[in-house]
Amino acid sequence: MSRYRAVVQTTGPFFLVVAFLARLPAAMGPLGVVTLVAATTGSFAVAGAVAAAYGVGAAVGGPVVGALSDRHGQRLVGVTTAMIDAVALAAIVLAVTSGAPPAAVALVAALAGFANPQVGPLVRVRWATLFSDPSRTRLLPTAFSYEGAADELSYMAGPALVGIVALAGPPTLPLLVAAVLLLLAAIPFALHPTTPSVRGFVPARSRDRLPVGAVSMLVAAMAVIGVLFGATQTGVTAYAEESGMPGAAGLIYAVLGIGSAAAGVATAWLPARWGPILRYATAAVALAVGAIALVVLGTSLGGVLAAMAVLGVVSAPYLIAVNALASAIGPTRRASAVMTLVASGVVAGGAIGGAVGGRLADAYGYAGAFAVPAVASLAGVALAAASRRLLAPALRSAAASADAAAPAPASTAHRVG
Repeated sequence: MSRYRAVVQTTGPFFLVVAFLARLPAAMGPLGVVTLVAATTGSFAVAGAVAAAYGVGAAVGGPVVGALSDRHGQRLVGVTTAMIDAVALAAIVLAVTSGAPPAAVALVAALAGFANPQVGPLVRVRWATLFSDPSRTRLLPTAFSYEGAADELSYMAGPALVGIVALAGPPTLPLLVAAVLLLLAAIPFALHPTTPSVRGFVPARSRDRLPVGAVSMLVAAMAVIGVLFGATQTGVTAYAEESGMPGAAGLIYAVLGIGSAAAGVATAWLPARWGPILRYATAAVALAVGAIALVVLGTSLGGVLAAMAVLGVVSAPYLIAVNALASAIGPTRRASAVMTLVASGVVAGGAIGGAVGGRLADAYGYAGAFAVPAVASLAGVALAAASRRLLAPALRSAAASADAAAPAPASTAHRVG
């Protein structure tokens, strides 16, 4: 626990609170859109299309927000995107309640997704900056483990908050609450003293050029787990409906989130001698085991719950390992672009997994949807094996660049908040 205590002491608890609250609107957005549009129009097809537009906007906008953050700083870009996102969420409510055409609502939803402040990826950039000193890099895996747990908790808390708020008021309320959270949490997050300084934009031809092949591999790795998440959520929903308990889908899926959050915290205690590539490869194999368990055990409620718990436990180390590799190989001056690009892989994969899983669920029931994560995870194992030849040189190159650019040691205070 001493390492977690050191992480908290570095920023102060206020930062951890606003960083968590600031990522809730992104977790609330998709379900909030579905809840509002379905309740207002009575069409799940329209609701799904609008939610898909939100997801596409988020997948496209993530790397753009990251690149702009590298060029102009997280403070300016964070405040601007939070304000645009809040206005766009309110505009969705106005468009739906005023009877605007579905295409217009989808366009506004795409803008809301595009303007997402990308809190999760950008806070990882801050941890990498705070612990860049050689004497403190040992704390970086702990910070990333915490982030993995915080992400999973937000993925659970966001939809749960939508459900609670929707029960307490009209269906317009969840998106309005998300908009308020953007103003009250995402803006303070952007302005917090942990914000990295702007180092200036660096042309692609410079020594800070992105290792395109290695980054592409990591985006694909994130897409794999995105497919797994999207198809699993669809499969669990189909299982709950076929079992006569449609209201239990969220609770069943929450088991994955709980297991993942717990495993995320525990990942900090993995042996330091396990390098990032070995952690990634091991996690990919474990993820495949968990996905296959869902196929084998997913014939009864107890089996589904057990498989979801296994998936949760193995998914956090996978996410943390890929994010750690992205942080390690990305040039310092383009760290935000790399982290948001990698995070967009999860969003895109989730959309693909949900769509493919939905079609197979319609045709073959929940078992068809459960097959998608198994296939995706096996592809993820093959990808992990093939990516070593790109990741290892990228890590060595990044380490050499960091050594060359390292300033002379100095005695400084590390607490920033």
